[in-house]
Amino acid sequence: MESSAETGSSGESPLCHHGRTRFLDARLRGKDRGLTKPYPVVCHLVDTGAYFAELWELTVGPSLRARVALELGLSEPDAARELAFWAALHDLGKISPSYQHFLSTEACKDYPEHFEQLLADGRYRHGRGGTNNRTAPHDRITHWALPGIFEHLGYSADAPGGQARDLIGHAVGQLLGGHHGSFYPRMERRQLRSPATFLPQLGLGAWPEQRLGHARMVRTLITDDGPVPTGMLPVELAVVVLGVVMVADWMASDTKSIESVRCLADEACCCDEALRQHWERVRETARERVGKQALGRCGFAASPEEELLRAAGFPDGSVHGRLARRLLTEAGPAQGGMLLVSAPAGPARRRLGMVAASKLGRASKARGIALALPDEMHLDDASKELASLAGTLLEGSGGLVRLHTMSFDVGPETAFEDIPELSLAPEDQAVAKKWLSQQRRGLLAPLGVGVLDQFLLAVLPVPDNAVRLFGLSEKVFVVDDVRPQEPALHQLLCLLVEWLAALGTSVVLLTDTLAGESADRLVTAYRRGVRVARGPKTRENGASPSAELPKPGWLYVDGRDGSVTAVADGAPEDSVLPVSLLEARSRPGGADPYVDAVTDRSGGAGSTLVCCDSVEEAQRTFTAIEQHRRLHATPGEVRLLHQRFRRHHFRELMEECAAAHKNAAQDGSVLVTTPAFAEYLPFRFERVVTRSAPLPSLLARASHGRCLTILEGEERAGSPMDRALRQHTVQALRAHGPQLRLPDDAARLIRQVYDSDSYLAAFEDIRARRKGHLLAAAAEGHEAWLLHEARRAGIRGPADVHGDLYELTRTEHGLTKERLAATMGIEEAYVLFIHLRGEVPFLDPEGKEEVPRLKEGGGSAVAALARHAIPVPPQWAPAGGLSEQMGRERFPRLKNLNYTYWIKRTWLNQVYPVVLGADGDPDTGLLGAMRVGYTRTGLFRHG
Repeated sequence: MESSAETGSSGESPLCHHGRTRFLDARLRGKDRGLTKPYPVVCHLVDTGAYFAELWELTVGPSLRARVALELGLSEPDAARELAFWAALHDLGKISPSYQHFLSTEACKDYPEHFEQLLADGRYRHGRGGTNNRTAPHDRITHWALPGIFEHLGYSADAPGGQARDLIGHAVGQLLGGHHGSFYPRMERRQLRSPATFLPQLGLGAWPEQRLGHARMVRTLITDDGPVPTGMLPVELAVVVLGVVMVADWMASDTKSIESVRCLADEACCCDEALRQHWERVRETARERVGKQALGRCGFAASPEEELLRAAGFPDGSVHGRLARRLLTEAGPAQGGMLLVSAPAGPARRRLGMVAASKLGRASKARGIALALPDEMHLDDASKELASLAGTLLEGSGGLVRLHTMSFDVGPETAFEDIPELSLAPEDQAVAKKWLSQQRRGLLAPLGVGVLDQFLLAVLPVPDNAVRLFGLSEKVFVVDDVRPQEPALHQLLCLLVEWLAALGTSVVLLTDTLAGESADRLVTAYRRGVRVARGPKTRENGASPSAELPKPGWLYVDGRDGSVTAVADGAPEDSVLPVSLLEARSRPGGADPYVDAVTDRSGGAGSTLVCCDSVEEAQRTFTAIEQHRRLHATPGEVRLLHQRFRRHHFRELMEECAAAHKNAAQDGSVLVTTPAFAEYLPFRFERVVTRSAPLPSLLARASHGRCLTILEGEERAGSPMDRALRQHTVQALRAHGPQLRLPDDAARLIRQVYDSDSYLAAFEDIRARRKGHLLAAAAEGHEAWLLHEARRAGIRGPADVHGDLYELTRTEHGLTKERLAATMGIEEAYVLFIHLRGEVPFLDPEGKEEVPRLKEGGGSAVAALARHAIPVPPQWAPAGGLSEQMGRERFPRLKNLNYTYWIKRTWLNQVYPVVLGADGDPDTGLLGAMRVGYTRTGLFRHG
């Protein structure tokens, strides 16, 4: 346990210039980098407490504040002060020999004798290994030091059952030890009794004395020695508190903020009077800065029904307009909840989701919207839709952030969008735009749009998942195009829904394919989270009431009691879709049979959408169809659209396709594309030709045409589960007959495939594994590997953590952040083709646009590079990344591009230059060991 003695710094008068006794050693440093002089650790503690106090008041709503106070056994004002004190203690571990030695030798070499000066009088001591900062960084020392300190401050020392996790002080220590995003394992009883024995980096003598002295003085300053908590925070509230602590730490660590509030004379003594004056200065600065950064000024407006419908702009008589009107006229929910809405896909459905969000947002007093999309393709369109509606949906002030690494890297102008009706003052807008347009902070904005994978990181064991959950709390989370998925991904979405329900967050899920068990699992997950939010006595799992999702219509799960209500919008009008299945078999030495089949089927009148499984197959198919058209003089244009075009070229192709296929053309035109586009393009065709695919994907592709042709044969692509779902789908369609009546038959087929024993067994296996022990042995086979990754990746549900925060960031051996990113598909690599003319590099083959040099800031230069970047699979990236490629002098003729700034940027560090013609071939270049080139069919691999 920490010693109770208090001491001042050695070699100085016991009284400071205020005439008060020196208790704290001002030589102990908390910040050095970028400052005119080192900053005492106590000042940074006070700063963080002040920023937390402002953030807690402005960014956390009354419902969550009340829940936290109730769990702590304190009044709301006392709880707010005690939490600000906790936040201040986050860096108490910097009062340690390992950290202070680290500052002298590694972090800041301007003061090399700093550590020796501390040790000079003999009061600061440490055991063997006490200066090893690698094995015990300051956040771990915070965790280990705080239980004993809290006991000295009057926190209960009782631990029923003898478990460390039952100590309030230890629970807070573990929480604050995670302020850099990752938690440490909880301590054992013997470690609690004598922490320095097991962790020599805690130090002896004056080290524990100063930690306790700092904690006592800061608590008196912030709480006026008010009452201590009598209860512990459940995990769903602990992550919110930690999220606010982390944001407060980021703000308090800003060098401009530090320089604006510091007083060097007061820092020399750090007495109680100096700290009181410092506290008053920093509270005023924190109040101003938190307000300027627009984190908590939005709320949902009580806009008239007709105004909302007019702003949403639904087509006359559309199912989306009928559902929106019905939603707005239904009796309002008491405190939010979850809406699972079935409606046809497209931009109108996204706007319907925003109208639904306004309904739930008003009820739950939410303060913004987080919109999750199935892929990046619609990021800009969805951002514009949300921005155009936001002024009607919301009131207050704030902006919209595009949650994509490329947006953040290109600059605030790209990532941040101002909403005129919610506009900030010009000086505040500049501050908010700069602060929120950084990758870790984007979720804190009132409005955010991103790909679903980026939101699923909140329930993966990655650093900062607490900030992500805090960023989603008290918003309305809207997910477009929820489908039956592979068990691993579906489980992660269920897990996120469960966590959000426990936080009291409202959710809107938009679908046109969910039915049966795949819908029930999401309903059950939200109900499970609602029980967590209601308290420990109601956390046992109850059976979900059987309620089929109407088509069109919705299921509503009440956020107060978990009850489920179904609402249908009348009987749907079925459309008849002819379906034909054609077998395709390989022929030795022959052309690709799928290309032959597509060529044969795409002739004749009417436009055709051809969906290939890969970019390479799409390029081959496009070329084959073009050749067939030339040989047989067949009318109609053939177009190709996929992701491996330069970004500016891709936008031009999208505009061309939109103009050509706005209506179902009858000229025999063909669009060849890949699943990511075939399933989301807002175009209409006479027929759709596709390989076999899981049923939700087939239905999404079929919705763009008047008839569907499925080419089936040898299934090689995808996981074993994916292939099994394809086979189940084909079997179900063969048994069903040559016509589909949509949407009625679709729901029946979805239940037939996704309520099958094999699918349910795989899903329940994941849940069973996660509720039990983590799988230790490596799995064999791709499907087993995917299930294994899901077991290892998803964190436990809020009811299953049992007070041990380590479970939130715990990973098995070998599960790196990079591997998680590859498994989730959330990281991409990019290729940048460079054309040399002499020694001058250009972005275009004509030599009109020179490659810009990057400088600090460099937003316009990065934007120019982004226009020419081409996404490629992450596994294509050369081993070791861009840094190693540069170190091996892979680009000797491009040294003037100043790659130093590339490495500093998240997105640009994934961009790999490929110099065309560098080794004699004018049309190709090397991406690591892979030869790639670029033609009118996009990027291709050579050989």
